[in-house]
Amino acid sequence: MTVESDYTTEKTPHISIELQRFIFLLAEDVICHSVSFEKKKKRLKTRCEHELMDYYTLEYNLNLFFELYEDYRKSCDPVMYRFLKLQAGYCFIDEPDFLSLPVYPGIQPLEEHHYSDPSNLLSDSTSSCVMGGIVGGHLFGLS
Repeated sequence: MTVESDYTTEKTPHISIELQRFIFLLAEDVICHSVSFEKKKKRLKTRCEHELMDYYTLEYNLNLFFELYEDYRKSCDPVMYRFLKLQAGYCFIDEPDFLSLPVYPGIQPLEEHHYSDPSNLLSDSTSSCVMGGIVGGHLFGLS
């Protein structure tokens, strides 16, 4: 039986290690250093043309990757993490490089955590630390 998938070895597009490294560093700059992807597109297009690679498909896949990253950053949904990891492959970001990015499964970045803002502590009625009491102390008549 012959496999007719686009993902067989014969049909999978190959790129140079240099271009793969460039794409990873571009993704790292956008994710870690808030560099604009728009500013990097011209250099990416030049490199793609040099390798006779379809720039527009790569640009589409990278745009989708960055959109998924933003959505994942807000939700920390494990399913979204798997889609993000899968999309990284379409952008020629291999798994070890993807795992080196600050994108962790199910962990929300500290700056976006609910308790990172001290004013949130006062509005959270379920927190016992606001009252200075013991967790569950109301059950024993301690609060």
